[in-house]
Amino acid sequence: MFVGVRRAGDGADGPKLGGIFVDEFNLNPILQVITWLLLALCTLMVGFRLLTKFYIKSSRALLLEDIFILSAYLFGLGESITMLTPPSTIFGTDKAGLSEDDISAGLKAGYARDLLFLLCLGFSKLSVYESMRALSPNRSHLRWAHVVGAFVVIWAVTSFLGTAFQCGIHGPWDRSSTVCFNQDAFLRYVYSISILTDAILIAFPIAIIYPLHMALMLRLAIIAFCSFRILVIAASIAQLVYLPTLSADNFTLEAFPYYLSMQLALFASIFAACIMYFWPFMRSLESGMMSAHTATFTSQYPLTRYYKSKSDKGQSSRATASSDGRSRRDYIEIRTDIAVIPGGQPKAPLPAAKIYNWD
Repeated sequence: MFVGVRRAGDGADGPKLGGIFVDEFNLNPILQVITWLLLALCTLMVGFRLLTKFYIKSSRALLLEDIFILSAYLFGLGESITMLTPPSTIFGTDKAGLSEDDISAGLKAGYARDLLFLLCLGFSKLSVYESMRALSPNRSHLRWAHVVGAFVVIWAVTSFLGTAFQCGIHGPWDRSSTVCFNQDAFLRYVYSISILTDAILIAFPIAIIYPLHMALMLRLAIIAFCSFRILVIAASIAQLVYLPTLSADNFTLEAFPYYLSMQLALFASIFAACIMYFWPFMRSLESGMMSAHTATFTSQYPLTRYYKSKSDKGQSSRATASSDGRSRRDYIEIRTDIAVIPGGQPKAPLPAAKIYNWD
């Protein structure tokens, strides 16, 4: 597809070229190109996460966090497809050149897009929450993690239902209806609480990881991976900034920055949920070449639950079973090949990892 830029002063008698042109009255092609690009990047990120899980980590089972992120990706895929359908071409286009039927069809597509967008955000946050539960088996940490998860669920449910029935049951996409509640105030609630939940999802793992007795650079690296949700916060802030444009008379064109920030928020949410899986991949890089050995990475990722192969299960369970009969989910593996001595020099890699009870 050829996309060109046409200036306002270009005459109509000039040479006619095939393709789609962008001018100050038609910015929708830019929105579509960016949507295609972000959709491709989301697909790569989710695919890379699954590749890391099944190949480098040699884990064959899909956990709840994987189901959540796959659900988020599918809803995000639906949102992107909705944004690329012909009715959505009204977004970023001057309203003066649109018919009433075009606007009505576009609002219906925008209604479906908004619902899929919220579902994508909600499930991506739940994926991060489920990952947080594996950071520490400490009961106090788990209780706080459950509180965060409940907070995310409440936000997601209220945001979805409020958007679904914003103008009643009949024609909920018609914002000109007199039965609609204050949508500006409602969307401010949605994005403000979304920013708050993302800030909590950043702060919680940092509060667990930073006090650990690990090398400082290692802690900072893990914290940096956890902090990528700042991108989601930045996109949500942009949505709040451009929110008043939805109420403009020529909202189809003037709200172009809002629609663009929505696509960026969707991508950033999935990206931030998958970026942590770059950690075992980076650990697999040796001397500038990838050396991902299955034996090396089995049970070595410090931010996932403890797993053992079936051949080791009998011997390991007898060696580590505690007298109080608690499940092995109460334990995680602490890596010992990155220990440091007081002088700051790393020790030689220790032969094996130990199992510690954090209670």
